Amino acid sequence: MTEFSKYFLLFASLCITLSASELKIQLAGNENISHNKVKIQCDKQATALGLPSGAFDVEYLNGGGNSLAVLPIGGKSLIFANVISGSGARYASRDLIWWDAGTRGISLSSETNPKLRTSCKTAE
Repeated sequence: MTEFSKYFLLFASLCITLSASELKIQLAGNENISHNKVKIQCDKQATALGLPSGAFDVEYLNGGGNSLAVLPIGGKSLIFANVISGSGARYASRDLIWWDAGTRGISLSSETNPKLRTSCKTAE
């Protein structure tokens, strides 16, 4: 994959199509960039954290040593960055933690309010 192709793929993946916002990130190196979209459904606590009440897409972007997850929070696309985790993939943005522990489940929680937590799963 050429440098231009990698840059274009990341740019296209991060464009927010529902608004006039645009985000460009240029990464050095020759590493491939992967983009994966997963449909998620969370329990009834989801809306208290700003997630949609129904199924929604989470976008995962990986490349150049970076792992990102983009979630619809409060009607906007919020970017979460991968942080150290004992198991699974843990992402942080603001005071929120998105934790994808594979077969053990997926959750979104607030670091500042432990009562705000929702359990999620991949949707059919």
